[in-house]
Amino acid sequence: METYEKKMAAFIKKHQLLVPGEQVLVGCSGGIDSLVLVHFLKMNEQAFGVAVSAVHVDHMLRGEESRKDRSFTEATCRHWEVACFSRSIPIPAILETAGGNKQQVCRDERYAYFKEVMAAEKAQKFATAHHADDQLETVLMAGLRGSLQSGLFGMPLRRPFGEGELIRPQFAVTKDEVADYARRHGIVHREDSSNAEPIYTRNRVRETIVPLLKKEEPSVSDHFVELAETLQEDQRFLDGLAREQVKGMVHWTDGRLCLSAESFRSGALALQKRMVLILLNYLYNGQQVSITKQLAEQVQNAMRVSAGTVFLHLPHNYMMTRQYDAVFFSRQPVHPATAIDAMPITGDWSERVNGFRYKKVPLLQVEKEENAVFWYFAASKHDRMFIRSRKPGDRIKLAGMQQPKKCRA
Repeated sequence: METYEKKMAAFIKKHQLLVPGEQVLVGCSGGIDSLVLVHFLKMNEQAFGVAVSAVHVDHMLRGEESRKDRSFTEATCRHWEVACFSRSIPIPAILETAGGNKQQVCRDERYAYFKEVMAAEKAQKFATAHHADDQLETVLMAGLRGSLQSGLFGMPLRRPFGEGELIRPQFAVTKDEVADYARRHGIVHREDSSNAEPIYTRNRVRETIVPLLKKEEPSVSDHFVELAETLQEDQRFLDGLAREQVKGMVHWTDGRLCLSAESFRSGALALQKRMVLILLNYLYNGQQVSITKQLAEQVQNAMRVSAGTVFLHLPHNYMMTRQYDAVFFSRQPVHPATAIDAMPITGDWSERVNGFRYKKVPLLQVEKEENAVFWYFAASKHDRMFIRSRKPGDRIKLAGMQQPKKCRA
């Protein structure tokens, strides 16, 4: 048995990723990583006591190329006697209609289909083909973005998915070991042309930074897989402590989530940011809300003291209010917006618009004002700002979005 096979078998056994009798669905793009995983699991169905099938999605972003990827994947699976489920999803049409970040829309649509197939086939496990080099890239990318402390350190080895579990068994091996397995078994594969485009940060990290790290330490990817696993275990433990602390300090009164700022501050600094995320999850109760690092820090900062009164607007018309030591999270009543024409925003307070007044101040002249909320914009001193009602056809494009999105009422 060669390196890939030995490492995969030992890793799967160590982490109990597969259980005899399970149905295992493998996400397969037609690329080398996913085809190697399908082949390895199929060749070891009896050894692991599982049944293997594959699932493929054509995002319809690369025309004939992606159609050929689908046909190739289906044909390869037939040759290997592996059941293959596939679907073409019109991502360009979805983006044109609803807007959004292209990569996120692709992921959402793809994973929704994976869950659909998983449920229909009663599969207990969904396996992705991410390997150790992918984990290294993910951690490096998070570090570059400054988001290491806003979630898990890297991708989890396993997590709940649909009615079952998502697993990443190829964390056991590197890209070179995957390629060696493909060479030895004569596995032909397709290559997504976008994987080489330098416009994507991950591709630049893969082509420039990772080779330098491997030159310094050939086992760096394996080390990062182990490091991520250790830190994720620590994070799960700290999350548990944070939940216990939050559970003992909050209560609901008249539809408001209430707590003491002092009780929040009594928690260790290592727990406070986690406690903020748990508080907001309680507040939104399963609603799909984007909780940014900046928002979590604003909530945390508002509870650092117990003097004065602080208001903080939250997504979906919620508000946090701290009156001295008492902290309240509540939903604000929605009043019909008054239609207004474009009103200039100057250095003086504007007239009230739906209960609020506005003015603009150069950053160097900003002074704290009670009951005031600050928004920051990059603009020259000659730029003019206006506030007006939404008009039909208005669109917005934020950082990270490939296409502008319609502004909805």
